[in-house]
Amino acid sequence: MANEAPTEARGRADPDAPGDSPASVEGSKRPADGQIRERAYLIWVDEGRPHGRELDHWLRAKWEVEQER
Repeated sequence: MANEAPTEARGRADPDAPGDSPASVEGSKRPADGQIRERAYLIWVDEGRPHGRELDHWLRAKWEVEQER
């Protein structure tokens, strides 16, 4: 695409991409951002879709996903 940076410039910005990320080095102990994102979305919906609580929802979702592991 015209607006995308070259692959080299993007590097390993994708946390789910394979490589030497902490998750792959530690045997996937760290939850994937996609799992956290989905859980945070469900929390946001469950709480009535409030504005300005993104960080709270993300941190709660991250904690919940980690507890399930």
